[in-house]
Amino acid sequence: MVKTFRQREEDIVRCNRCGFCEEVCPTYKATGEEFSLARGRNRLMRQSMEGKLDLTKEPEINQHIYSCLLCGACVAACPSSVITDTMIKSARAEITRAKGQPFPIRMALRGVLANQRRLTLGAKVLRFYQRSGARWLARHIGFLNLMGSLGKAEGLLPAIPEKTLRVQLSQLLKKPMKPRHKVAYFAGCMINNFFTAVGEATLRVYQENDIEVVVPASNCCGIPHEAYGDIEMQIKLAKENLDAFSRYEVEAIVTDCASCAHGLHSYAELLQDDPHYGPLAAQLAAKVKDASQYLVEIGFKKEMGPVNATVTYHDPCHAARGLKVKEQPREILKSIPGVKFVEMNESDWCCGGAGSYNVTHYELSHKILARKMDNFKKTGAEYLATSCPACLMQLAHGLDVYHLSGKAIHVMQILDQAYQNRAVRSKAKAG
Repeated sequence: MVKTFRQREEDIVRCNRCGFCEEVCPTYKATGEEFSLARGRNRLMRQSMEGKLDLTKEPEINQHIYSCLLCGACVAACPSSVITDTMIKSARAEITRAKGQPFPIRMALRGVLANQRRLTLGAKVLRFYQRSGARWLARHIGFLNLMGSLGKAEGLLPAIPEKTLRVQLSQLLKKPMKPRHKVAYFAGCMINNFFTAVGEATLRVYQENDIEVVVPASNCCGIPHEAYGDIEMQIKLAKENLDAFSRYEVEAIVTDCASCAHGLHSYAELLQDDPHYGPLAAQLAAKVKDASQYLVEIGFKKEMGPVNATVTYHDPCHAARGLKVKEQPREILKSIPGVKFVEMNESDWCCGGAGSYNVTHYELSHKILARKMDNFKKTGAEYLATSCPACLMQLAHGLDVYHLSGKAIHVMQILDQAYQNRAVRSKAKAG
């Protein structure tokens, strides 16, 4: 069984306050505050376990518990292997059990993210807002200023596509003449509704590599619910996704969202004591792959057209530290003719997106993003590639607000561009 907060005393006491987390914690670097650091947060949690503080009743403590990005950098740097991110999630679950969720968070998690139809409807409303002139009006009459952090975060919204990815599947899915492999594709919430171009690119790339792709019906992976302590809904969504994917015989379950991949992989631990879903979760977790990871494992086609651009790469936290996927996206990028790959300093530092963190903690997120943008600027790159739609949204926002030339783009989009450029060149030669 997954441990509750009160069962993690042994984990808490392993923190020896050495301070190794100081050098890698984005929130500490942005604020300089002790309680914005793993060591400080662990101290608060330990005092709560000892009865000196009450996590569920003291808002100031809540603030520090919820200001953590859950990026896992402190865990990777800790010589005592203190799992601070896991303990933070346990603490949030404890708070949720005692107090419930604030209404806006509860509505977002249970009313929208847990229901794909409502999420798609919400995306359509946002598209209308962007296209109708309502956005221009809201910005110019000062309405957004009245909405606090939410108003400031409005600029994060990408241009909402007209059609979801799922609506386009009948045109996109084409079984290769001689498929070498068969995979199930997990279309995450953001890919399906906000970054359909990424999903389209991934499907084309996979089919170009003679991979048959099936796309089961799915719900949110549940990782936002885990981050806010709603374990009950996370379990419900996990079971629904397991029911959907267990119907298919495939070699792998792939996704172009690092957060979704990490969320699906976590089902094995989440449901390990469930007699029915435990074995299904273990089987699914063993098959879950990041889109780049799977292509590198099976060997992707190297016959490409040139993409003449300087490219750097941002490591999503869930990819680099959650899935241990770092080299595979770089291998793909470096294999593309014309690409000049430049490594970015602190490439695996959190960009400050962290799901909805850039909405709930916009100012702090903005400070963390500034560091990432400074590192990007020093590369001189034209493309800022990544493999997570949440990062993609945050990075694109950073390029915009800091007036930097460059484009935030998914690795699969660059690879898709290379394959398409080869096809164009072949046609030109044939003509």
